[in-house]
Amino acid sequence: MKRFAALLATGAALSALAVTGAAQASAQTTGGPTGPTKNCVDGFPGVVNLRLCASVTGDQVVFSGYATPASIAWNPQKVAFNLTAGVVGGALIGSDSPYVLIPGGGIPVGNVSGTAPCGSSVQATFNVTQWGWPPSTATVTVPVTC
Repeated sequence: MKRFAALLATGAALSALAVTGAAQASAQTTGGPTGPTKNCVDGFPGVVNLRLCASVTGDQVVFSGYATPASIAWNPQKVAFNLTAGVVGGALIGSDSPYVLIPGGGIPVGNVSGTAPCGSSVQATFNVTQWGWPPSTATVTVPVTC
């Protein structure tokens, strides 16, 4: 009986953490006029699943990628990626083309940051460029509202 009570208490604690985590994620995603705005998108599933996040604070933008193997049978290996960001209809903010060892649990891949004019939109594309693999791409577009 003590085990059952302990399991119930653990389940309640985990549920509370999940609710707190969801509230924090919601606060990060929505932001406010003075706080950062964060938007993440997942790429089309491939050999490696991609996630691309954009964070905007004033006129400062940061794009970051994350890669996770699609299979639990994954053997850690180096994979080529490309992350490119720019102002829609305007200048290139930057690019990053890392060749990264991807472990079974996934890893942050690539980071591009810079400034963009207030009132513009910025867009980034993150993709796998590993020769012989099917394409996997994530693209995110966000406004710079300053």
